[in-house]
Amino acid sequence: MRCLVVSDIHGRLKVAKKLADLFDTVKPDKIIVLGDNLYNGPRNGVPADYDPMGVADILNRYADKIIGIRGNCDSRVDEAVLRFRMQDSRVVYVNGFRCDLIHGDLLTSNLLQVERGDILMYGHTHIPMLKREDGVIYLNPGSPSFPKNGFPPSYAIFDRGLIKVLSLEDDTPIYELEAR
Repeated sequence: MRCLVVSDIHGRLKVAKKLADLFDTVKPDKIIVLGDNLYNGPRNGVPADYDPMGVADILNRYADKIIGIRGNCDSRVDEAVLRFRMQDSRVVYVNGFRCDLIHGDLLTSNLLQVERGDILMYGHTHIPMLKREDGVIYLNPGSPSFPKNGFPPSYAIFDRGLIKVLSLEDDTPIYELEAR
């Protein structure tokens, strides 16, 4: 199974269009969207391409493939315009690995089950990360909209046993890790 992972789009239409091109090229079986889909939040400033409804229209084209997580900038009313369900956290199985999904702002809460899975996928920080620690893989795809710490706009792909965090600008690998 090929799974594409993205987080923190924040209502940016140009980014959503790039992601749509990526979805059409990569043809993932599933798309995990780790929150902060439509709204910008007070810290980022309002970019010229801010268009939450335009982003919703693009994401809705892929609603049958999207596994959605609610971020700190998402609200329950967003589900009125999005055709996929968002949850605060959820567990999914990808390529035989149990993946715990959460936005990232609630990592210290008790939303995740006590038993951890193989991979923890989260967003929120806008900083990509891919590492294995104490038997758990931590994956943050970064942000395609407002990347931080000098990283380029980014996303991740989990295809069979290989996880890659890639630059949205030119698909250059930022991190790679064999999940096995």
